[in-house]
Amino acid sequence: MTFAVGSVRLLSALLLVFTPVLAEVCSPGEFTCSQGFCVPEDCECDFTDNCGDGSDEKDCSGYKRCDFEEGFCDLIQSSEDGPGWTRITEVQGLNHDHTNNTSAHFLSLVPARGNRTTADLISPVFLPSQTCQLSFYYYVEAQHGDLQVLVQTQTPGQSTEVWKVSSGHKMETWLQAVIKFSSNHLFQVVIRGQLPADSEASGVLAVDDLSFSLGCLTLPAESSVPPPPVCRPLWFACGGGQCIEESKVCDFTPHCPHGEDEDNCPSKCDFEGGSCGWYELTLGDGFDWVRGSSAEVPPDYYGRPPPLDHSDNSTEGHFMFIMKNSSSLYPRAVLRGPWFKESASGCTMTFWHYNSGISVGAADMYLRIDGVPNNTVIWRTLYDQGPRWHQVTIQLGRITQPFQIALAKLSLAVFDGVSALDDVTFNNCSMPLAVAECPAHTHFHCTHSEACVEQLQLCDLEDNCGDGSDEEGCSPELQCSFEDGLCSWKQEQSGGDVFDWTRNQGPTPSVNTGPWRDHTLGTGYGHYLYIESSAPQEFKDTAVLLSRLFQPTNLHAEGQSGSRQHCVFRFHYHMFGSQVFCLAVYLRTTATGRGHMLWVRYGDQGNLWHRKTLYLNSGRPFQIVIEGTVGDDFNGDIAIDDLSFLNCVPYEGELPKPNTTTPTVTPPASTVLPHSCPDGEFVCGTHGECVSNSNVCDFRQDCSDGSDELNCVKERCDFEGGDTCGWKSNDTTFHWSPEQGESIHDGEQYHRPINDHTLGSPEGWYMCADSSNGNYGQTTDLQTPFISSTGPQCTLVFWYHMSGFTVGSLQVLLKNGNVTQEVWSQTGNQGNKWRRGEVFLGLSNTFQVVFRVKRGISYMGDVVIDDVSFLRCSPPLPPEQPCTPEQYACANGQCIPEDNLCDFINHCGDQSDEDPYICKGFGLRCSFEFDLCSWRQWREDDFDWLIKAGSTPTVGAGPSSDHTLRDPSGHYLYLESSFPQAAGDTARISGPLLSRKSKECKMRFYLHMSGDGIGTLGVFRKSEGRLQLLLNLTGDQGNYWQRREIQLSHTGDFQVVFEGKVGRSQKGDICLDDITFTPGCLLAYSVETEDNTPPPPPGICPSDLLPCENGRYFHPGRSCDFTDDCGDGTDEKDCGTSCSFESGRCGWKSSPANNFNWTLGTGSVRSMRPPHDHTLMDENGHFIYLEATPVGLKGDKAHISSSVWKESSTLCKLSFWYYISHKSSGTIRLLIKTENDLWEVWNKTGNQGSKWNRAEIPLRKLRNFEVIIEGIRSMDVSGGAALDDLEFIDCAPNAVDSVSCPAVTDFVCHSGQCIESHLVCDRRVDCADSSDERGCDHTWGACDFNMDDSQWEDTCQLSQDTDDDFDWRIGRRSETPGAGPPDDHSLVGAWGKFLYIHSATQREGDVAKLTTTSPFPASIGLCRLRFWFYMHGSDRMGTLKIYTVGPSGTRLLMWVATGNHRNHWKYANVILSNPAPFKVTFQAEAGGDMWTDIALDDISYTADCMEGGPVTPRPLTCAVDQYRCVYSFQCIPESWRCDGEPDCSDRSDEEVCPTLEPGTLPPQDRCPVGYFQCLNDTCLPSILRCDGVPDCPDGEDEHSCPLLQCELGELVCEGSPGCIPLQKRCDHSADCLPFHSDESSCHDCPPLFCRNRGSCLVRKHGPVCMCDPGWTGNRCHVRQKPGLSTASPEPEDTQLVAVYVGIGIGLLLLAAGVAVCVLALYAKKKRHVIKLKLMDYGVMDDLANGCRAEHVRSCCCPRVDPSRSDGRGLSISVYPWGREVEQASTWRDAKLSFTNPLYNYPPDANSADYRGSEA
Repeated sequence: MTFAVGSVRLLSALLLVFTPVLAEVCSPGEFTCSQGFCVPEDCECDFTDNCGDGSDEKDCSGYKRCDFEEGFCDLIQSSEDGPGWTRITEVQGLNHDHTNNTSAHFLSLVPARGNRTTADLISPVFLPSQTCQLSFYYYVEAQHGDLQVLVQTQTPGQSTEVWKVSSGHKMETWLQAVIKFSSNHLFQVVIRGQLPADSEASGVLAVDDLSFSLGCLTLPAESSVPPPPVCRPLWFACGGGQCIEESKVCDFTPHCPHGEDEDNCPSKCDFEGGSCGWYELTLGDGFDWVRGSSAEVPPDYYGRPPPLDHSDNSTEGHFMFIMKNSSSLYPRAVLRGPWFKESASGCTMTFWHYNSGISVGAADMYLRIDGVPNNTVIWRTLYDQGPRWHQVTIQLGRITQPFQIALAKLSLAVFDGVSALDDVTFNNCSMPLAVAECPAHTHFHCTHSEACVEQLQLCDLEDNCGDGSDEEGCSPELQCSFEDGLCSWKQEQSGGDVFDWTRNQGPTPSVNTGPWRDHTLGTGYGHYLYIESSAPQEFKDTAVLLSRLFQPTNLHAEGQSGSRQHCVFRFHYHMFGSQVFCLAVYLRTTATGRGHMLWVRYGDQGNLWHRKTLYLNSGRPFQIVIEGTVGDDFNGDIAIDDLSFLNCVPYEGELPKPNTTTPTVTPPASTVLPHSCPDGEFVCGTHGECVSNSNVCDFRQDCSDGSDELNCVKERCDFEGGDTCGWKSNDTTFHWSPEQGESIHDGEQYHRPINDHTLGSPEGWYMCADSSNGNYGQTTDLQTPFISSTGPQCTLVFWYHMSGFTVGSLQVLLKNGNVTQEVWSQTGNQGNKWRRGEVFLGLSNTFQVVFRVKRGISYMGDVVIDDVSFLRCSPPLPPEQPCTPEQYACANGQCIPEDNLCDFINHCGDQSDEDPYICKGFGLRCSFEFDLCSWRQWREDDFDWLIKAGSTPTVGAGPSSDHTLRDPSGHYLYLESSFPQAAGDTARISGPLLSRKSKECKMRFYLHMSGDGIGTLGVFRKSEGRLQLLLNLTGDQGNYWQRREIQLSHTGDFQVVFEGKVGRSQKGDICLDDITFTPGCLLAYSVETEDNTPPPPPGICPSDLLPCENGRYFHPGRSCDFTDDCGDGTDEKDCGTSCSFESGRCGWKSSPANNFNWTLGTGSVRSMRPPHDHTLMDENGHFIYLEATPVGLKGDKAHISSSVWKESSTLCKLSFWYYISHKSSGTIRLLIKTENDLWEVWNKTGNQGSKWNRAEIPLRKLRNFEVIIEGIRSMDVSGGAALDDLEFIDCAPNAVDSVSCPAVTDFVCHSGQCIESHLVCDRRVDCADSSDERGCDHTWGACDFNMDDSQWEDTCQLSQDTDDDFDWRIGRRSETPGAGPPDDHSLVGAWGKFLYIHSATQREGDVAKLTTTSPFPASIGLCRLRFWFYMHGSDRMGTLKIYTVGPSGTRLLMWVATGNHRNHWKYANVILSNPAPFKVTFQAEAGGDMWTDIALDDISYTADCMEGGPVTPRPLTCAVDQYRCVYSFQCIPESWRCDGEPDCSDRSDEEVCPTLEPGTLPPQDRCPVGYFQCLNDTCLPSILRCDGVPDCPDGEDEHSCPLLQCELGELVCEGSPGCIPLQKRCDHSADCLPFHSDESSCHDCPPLFCRNRGSCLVRKHGPVCMCDPGWTGNRCHVRQKPGLSTASPEPEDTQLVAVYVGIGIGLLLLAAGVAVCVLALYAKKKRHVIKLKLMDYGVMDDLANGCRAEHVRSCCCPRVDPSRSDGRGLSISVYPWGREVEQASTWRDAKLSFTNPLYNYPPDANSADYRGSEA
């Protein structure tokens, strides 16, 4: 072991008794005697014949030795007082040296009478050495004396004790000590003896026979280096020659200029540079603490890898561990630390301990105090603690004398394990430093040490000054350390408890509970009180201790400064044990009872003494009551010590007895009053009244007497008079309580308000969480009773005060059952003022509101609230009158203002005002839940707005949650004001371009601006490049979401711009959420998404087509459909396609909402991204990756998305390669987004290895969807996760998909194409064969206006409104040349008519309305209006709007068009929604000139509009013995499932196939060999085992069977990996174990062996089933697949007969087939019907007619198989249009995803590899 003394390290100090051992060869480190014996090298030249032949004492010429026979040799004597060391041959009690020679000399320390004697024996100056060793003998018989060995160096001038024998060791024999040194500097060795002034004359302290080894080289005489300076005894030499008192060395405070006085006893030690003064007491006895690293731990000590160093978690780090090389029966190793002079009251020691192994033994830690004879155990560990480091914290407290820590390791006989120590730290151990003056009124200036201590530390039985002056002049009657009894405290004697407190020393009798030492002395000699929780005490028995009486606290005299001196009670408590229950302190003003609880603590608080200070306030004489309560077992001892009062005045009278007068309040009745209220209703106080339980505690008095709100939280509470208004606090130490400002004591005004918020005076009340109680991090709750329901506008408003240096946090929580969510929070010092808090609650049911405070690190941080109000929280009553036109009629009948529509708040209570279909007219609204919607970041600003979920990264700034969801998962927009942003930096976002036609346009949004020094939020209108300020907000706006509204209008098209500017403080994030534009805000036509395809170059291709790069053309509607119509991929290349990223991004686009982006790049071994790509596998290949940026924060997101894909096949999959390693970090998510939904289909996070990994995700059948790849930064300033080689597989809809559409309601064209049902009969061809527009003569509500002018209103059920400005007209052309359409849309000729408005005679803004005459049923998102409109002629074109109008006249905008559209009819398909029956209004607004006519034609509605809800299709129903395909509408026989051949078109029947049948086997102990035992003990022939047919009642004969596909006649065998062939059956050799099924039933047919009317024959290889047509399998249990011809196995002797029979049957079938074919061809001329393959072999409900398809099969003619031929079968319509095909159609070639040249696909897309398998 190494001891570091600056550069000096003590290696060992030990007492040795050696016996030579005979050995052939002595090991290293041993001396070989002349006779061959081996002795340790330490024994050489030590003045003792250890060999027995004197050979170890012969060659000692190089040693520096002194036996004191002729003087002091080269040693120098220094004595402070008296004669010092004396050469002598005899002293009283000792007359011989260590060799028992009575005439030999030795040195003895002679005491000086009446004076303390200290003498040093100083060696010569030695050169730096690592091998110097000192051996000497000593004799100690002094009752009070010390013998020390010290090392002092010249550079840097240090003196350190390395060995010591303390007083009290009366050994009465000569003992040897051997000490090794290692020093990098010149040094001297000092042997110091000390005897006190009262030493007896007979006391002996002697040394003899000193020997310095060969490694101790003295400084040459001619050297000019002077000897190291030596300060006088009891002084310490600092590095610069300065000397300080030795009492200041090792006191945890550096006094030398460079801190050398603390170098040898550091307060922190990781053992990396040395042992820091820790040393093994008995080094060399074969069981020692040594310093080393993991590699030095002997491998035979453990059965697992050695521990890593705790400091560095490495094998190179150092620690102390046990080294064993002895077989001693009771090995003991003692590790001692340096001596420390004293410690402060808050001193603790923390270390890490490792104790692991099967026989590692126990370890004890002791406190050794100078002058105290016995050590005190302060920590203990027993046996194996597991293979890991454990942290331990030991409380040392105030120690006034020098002390030392010792760690003793004990082990019985066999030590097997690792015991280690590391990272020792002493915390808060230094005494306070001297200062010139202390803060007045709060601190005391110590008399001698001149330190400052708090006033609260005066007279607390702890010497906090270090000179005892803080404990001088204290009244003994106000203090008690229990060293001399109970003082003025007494046990409860009036029967108020069960047992008494016990006064005790040392540990309590029970293990693992109670203190090991008292608090006063910190040793086992001190006393304390405790409650014994062992028998006969029982659970919740109490022991009560009573203080003396005290005067009322308001009678106390004021201090010198006039400040009030508060009566304070201090005490220390210890609550350690698994069954500790409760300790409480009460203040009582009567002679009996407990009184008012001041403080309580429950449960185990650790093996520590805790200090508690309580301020006492009483207007009457009082007494303190301490109550300890027993837990439910003996491990529940509770102790108290050092009880003291400060500024409390004793009272000499008696307390009054409690008032026993009977109260006048009538007690409640013992039984409930008779009532007639049913269950679920509340009984009001007024007789006969009942209200629903849901109306109790809802902020409205439903009972006439208000009793339903009596026990609830009040709507408004100012806490005046201490009334908590129903708010309840949890009963803990740190708790809420009503307080007044006038009750605070001096100094508390800095962290608690003097004035309340209500009255603004000290007399006012508030609720306070007092931080002088409790511990750091403790929480307390103030909560309401359950609130049954609230209204849609319910808001919680409160005022809070958070001031002080160590304020914790305040949260507002909502509790609903077991779910608790934070909705508001504030952290840290908010200044000495009241602030407003607000939380929007909205509609909620059965919940509680909670104010939760988390305490800071000290008492200076109270949290206070006042004036808590629930505003507008009573639920709305059902309306008595119908809704007005200015109100929206909710689906539940409630009426709300139109302004509350679609503002992201559930005002209706049923969400009908926030339904996305209702809010279609509010198309420009954004909640930022996924992206920026139509908002865009500016490029000319300094930084960007960010999307964030939860709280902002800056602590104490920003909201706890978003406004939309009011949940941590919700998102909002925020401006991060912290680094790297600087004050004045701006971030801007701009909205969509709005039309100048916008009228009554308002923008609503929510903002959150909280924090000191917050910046500025500006709202601008941008038009023609100029910005006009509309709103400017600067500074703190309050810690809550606020709604703002801005009117918008302009003479030109315009945008709205939000600008955030960073303020002077980093704690000032600006947040936005839920931005909404009202329906009056119209998009300028230039930004509409429709018709945004660029026109083709003129003269190159037809106007409705686009050019391919290879010269061909394609229709815009055929792009992004997974089909390469161009042949070169032009129509698909910009869609986000399969991509290797070698030539760009292939159409994958970054989101404008990104915090950072996916970056296209190449490999790099030096950066965070992968070293190479996947495509080329080299550093030149490309991929996309998450870029690591210097300002990147954890949680930042990047997105790339595809275009909207039109449709995918049932087999569609997306595969890609991803790279996520420890270095290239991040999370990757794959999302699918449709118009109304967004979901995750795959994610991966965390280290996936330093390699590319492949992922393949089934997309299946989708329509109008985007693929989004999201990357999330997993750590700040991180990134590197990468993607490469994206590939869409089998995604092109093909022939296989004809029976599978994305939706069950889809219409299937005759060509097999699927289209959405609302596209049928809308006067627009969507099917390639136009079948969607056939038979549309009777479409409901359709009107083409091709009729007489006087008939169209009645025929089309439309009427002109009377409250508009002018009417619609009907005609064949417009009346103004150049305005309106040249002809109608229906007939495209001179005879067709249409509706139009004639704008030439109207003023700009005049409107014409047209409304349906009959109402439609209420409908949300189902009813569709289809029409064609024409808006062309002038840039000052007006608007066309579609409204639904409810019964109250409230209009809901569903659709709008504005601006000058192209010169042709345009199609519109509008979803109509209204929660009430509605009519439809067509409103046209005249433009700014005469060429702004607007026309309508071909209006129609879907059938859903008349149903009032969805026409629900009957779901696909499969028979019991059938399997329903997962992604396609098909049924197949269950026996085809998992048979190795895909039968479903989506191949789902072969996915997720198990390898074994589930279930376990029953016991097999009653049936003979060849049989299987069922659960009911039935014995079955074992041939029935694992044959696919359940024969046991519960099917257990098939349990645990392998799922194999065997040929006919073969058997499945559980004991064989394959099938048992037919020829091995019945061959008299059992091949199928354990049931011998291949040898079962060889001569008979088991009962019911053949299923489905099959017949059984016994053949050579056992029973064989002859199956009816349509069935196959060994037991005729498998439905035969079409096109397969399988026969039962035939015996060899009957095969020829079978052939003849087959020929005959075949001829008959051939003749019958010819006849059927002739009939079929005849019928085909009249009606061509090809049964779909799906219907051929399954039973499937016909969804159109409700009839069942028959089992039809074509056996004579070649049938059309759509998956195997070019002829195409008829696709059925699942719903609701079942049609017959008038002529055969040809299937288009089925293709996969378009061919990407980067993947080298073969050009033949029709090859076998590219065709779907037969279902």
